[in-house]
Amino acid sequence: MHAGALRALEFDRIVEAVCRYALTPQGLRRLTALAPAPEAQAVADALSATAETVRFLADNQVALQAGTDLETIIDSIGVEGRALDALHLVALAAFLSSVDTTCASIRRAGPATPLLRRIADAVTSFEAEISDIRRKIDPSGEVLDDASPELKMVRERLRKQRTRLRGTLESYLRGKDTAKYLQQQIVTDRNGRYVLVVRSEHRAAIPGIVHGSSGSGASLFLEPLSTVEINNDIVALEQQEAEEVRRILLALADALRRLAAAGIALDGAADHGVSEALYLRDPDGNGVELYWDRPSDEWPRKPNGDLAMMTEPLDLDQLLRETNE
Repeated sequence: MHAGALRALEFDRIVEAVCRYALTPQGLRRLTALAPAPEAQAVADALSATAETVRFLADNQVALQAGTDLETIIDSIGVEGRALDALHLVALAAFLSSVDTTCASIRRAGPATPLLRRIADAVTSFEAEISDIRRKIDPSGEVLDDASPELKMVRERLRKQRTRLRGTLESYLRGKDTAKYLQQQIVTDRNGRYVLVVRSEHRAAIPGIVHGSSGSGASLFLEPLSTVEINNDIVALEQQEAEEVRRILLALADALRRLAAAGIALDGAADHGVSEALYLRDPDGNGVELYWDRPSDEWPRKPNGDLAMMTEPLDLDQLLRETNE
């Protein structure tokens, strides 16, 4: 349609009004690019979809939750081998969960919304992946200790070594033979190493490694020799922690990539104690269960010997690790 005709029809104001209903950056972009349909059938189809959506919204709501950085997050998911920031994974999980909620609401509406139902049925569910992200990352973006056995072990060792280091350094602060050489009664950090603040004139009083001086030169940042090995261990453990956190974040992102690429709707994943199960749907929408029985000597049992059956979330990260071994 000619640009002058569009201006006469105030089509730009129509688009502006419709854009107020956008709930995601992608939706806003598509609405902004709206143009009149040239074919009568396309217009009729669009009007039918609009009328159906209006009826749906009369008693329901579209509960999509998307931040302004959603497009950036989705672009990152599209890059194979890239780990997502923990907060980005939390935001993506919230968005995907809101998609699941909206699709469930459409399905509950029944036969009155066939066009919306067709869209909802074509959407892949990421329920198991959402659960995995929320089990391993708290809302603030902190990767939890229980995200993997390896991370839990490394952090426990880190806590022990930091406690040991703190005790050793505090002994210098309290010791009558060493406290007198300190400029300040504090332990501080210098280039990732925990150090004491020693008066420059007493450099030789406490054997150790100097990691620089204050601006005035009156103080030295000294790492006592008795703490060097502990500090070395802490630095190495912090590196292991960072590597394990990255591996966890990469595994979570890769799980989303694989499912999105395959187009498989994973409805759930459960640990039943005696078996592990994945629940998905075939191309015709039929429910499918894939399960593996644990050896009988690994079955959980009550004190009286009876089986202790359960239904707990399956650790997909561990399952993938075992699959790759």
